[in-house]
Amino acid sequence: MDELRRMKERVSPSDTLLVVDAMTGQEAAGLVKTFNDQVDLTGAILSKLDGDSRGGAALSVREVSGAPIKFVGTGETMEALEPFYPERMANRILGMGDMLTLYEKAQEAINEDEVEEFKRRMESARFDFNDFLQQFERINNMGGLKMLKLMPGFSQVSEKQLYEVEKKAKMYKGLIGAMTPEERENPELLMKSPSRRRRVAEGSGRQEADVSQLCTEFAAMRVQMQTMGKMMKMGVPGQSDEALMKDLIRSQQPAVPSGKARRRKDKAQLAAERRKPLDKSKGFATKR
Repeated sequence: MDELRRMKERVSPSDTLLVVDAMTGQEAAGLVKTFNDQVDLTGAILSKLDGDSRGGAALSVREVSGAPIKFVGTGETMEALEPFYPERMANRILGMGDMLTLYEKAQEAINEDEVEEFKRRMESARFDFNDFLQQFERINNMGGLKMLKLMPGFSQVSEKQLYEVEKKAKMYKGLIGAMTPEERENPELLMKSPSRRRRVAEGSGRQEADVSQLCTEFAAMRVQMQTMGKMMKMGVPGQSDEALMKDLIRSQQPAVPSGKARRRKDKAQLAAERRKPLDKSKGFATKR
């Protein structure tokens, strides 16, 4: 601390900013107080906001030092350093998401021509593997699937869950890359032909079951897109670019495989049957 004080006296900086780890939690209060007493902070930078923390440390910084938080870090690049907005942080802490930041990132990553073209394809009920792949690319340009945390109700999504979804997205990109242009434009060719699915699996180094899973999730997403397209064509209100992007991101979530759901259900039924009292009118307990 003595070295910091001497450095500040000699350099006379216009700002003295403390970088606070958002994962620190309430321990941030003591950290901020110590630095503020010694070097008189003028502001702070809240880092690692892309982790599992909601950013509650922001409250400690302001309360203890009275200094404002000027920037937040959401990644490891310069582009991930963003201005701090108190209202948006309050929404994140309360689990209400941050749709304004999400919408701004969408505007930066997607130009108007792409949005209009995608709307036209939706209204005409055309959606193929090329469109499916483009959605992954657009979301990556926005910062990846961690943008899910900016949506209301998704603040509790863990890093492990995001990692699993991103791993699946990479696998799907590899599978689509192993398809022929004709198969990308006509998904039915792949869905109806086991031999084509085997060829795509071999070409991408995956299992045929992975290709079948891709086809299943693609079919579900296509139904959703066609429904949205019909609503837009009929002029149903509320289909703004923000709502459209929200639906596109939500559609990338992995569904629980039906087989796992059935197994869980079977186990629950088996446990319930075991708890039932023995009916002595049947079976070996019956007296003759």
